[in-house]
Amino acid sequence: MKKNKVLAYSEYVLVYSFYTFLNILPQDLSLKIGRFLGLLFYKIDKKHRKHTLNNLKIAFPDKTEKELSDIAIKFYKNLGMVFVEIFRLNKYNENDIDNFVESDFENIKNIYGKQGVLLLTAHFGNWELLAKTFGLKGYKGNVLARPLDNPYIEKILYNLRTASGNKVIYNRENAVKNIISALNANEIVGFLPDENASKRIGVFADFFGVKACTMPGMANIAAKTKLPVVPAFIVRINEKYGNYSKHRLIVGQPIDIKYTGDRKTDTMNILKMFNEKIEDIITQYPEQWFWIHNRWKTRPDDE
Repeated sequence: MKKNKVLAYSEYVLVYSFYTFLNILPQDLSLKIGRFLGLLFYKIDKKHRKHTLNNLKIAFPDKTEKELSDIAIKFYKNLGMVFVEIFRLNKYNENDIDNFVESDFENIKNIYGKQGVLLLTAHFGNWELLAKTFGLKGYKGNVLARPLDNPYIEKILYNLRTASGNKVIYNRENAVKNIISALNANEIVGFLPDENASKRIGVFADFFGVKACTMPGMANIAAKTKLPVVPAFIVRINEKYGNYSKHRLIVGQPIDIKYTGDRKTDTMNILKMFNEKIEDIITQYPEQWFWIHNRWKTRPDDE
């Protein structure tokens, strides 16, 4: 245990040093470092590069090897910039957020604070900046998260996530109870249902035409509460002249869910809608989804 604590603290010192270093640099330079780190990761980590390309082939079977490779390289560069931007989240504040994120909350402003809202997003673009922007623009809410194994580094991330007034609901600490409490208090709960689930807790729903084991929890809550589900994604834009610091926050209209009255049927229909919304934004900006994750890892028994 003592050795583990020492190792964890050593990791923290390295991460905190890098965090401090990034925050003293100009933004353009820090993003350039991020793109370099992303490209370096692409070149040296064969295992995750293979996962990325395999996932791209599943999603886009009609694209050529060259097209898939180009998307993969752009993805890694974007991932590097997201990594850097997360460490610099405290650089964004109420006075300057509009300089970096174009946003329009028309589709949510009339329901915010009047009832609970389920905010559907994904590991797409800079999802941490999405949550930060919501908080800075006055739409504070709750984000679902899995705690990091290193508690010291988790503390850094927790402080970055909550600085704008958002709260964190960890998936290991009475998550469902805390989600329901937040919704009953007319708060936003943001969730990201685009990760692979185990067979023990997941159900299979099509994602890019291939069955993907998906966590049904939020779809089940939506089916039970019938609260509005609002899709929201953040997209990196304006690459003209090498400026990668601009983003656009896209807040869609609440999803039109047709309820049957059967909870299981409704949950599966809602999961399908979740995946379709995520597919749509990925298809438009394929280099900005988290392809490194093995989304189709868990397979049905009959495969």
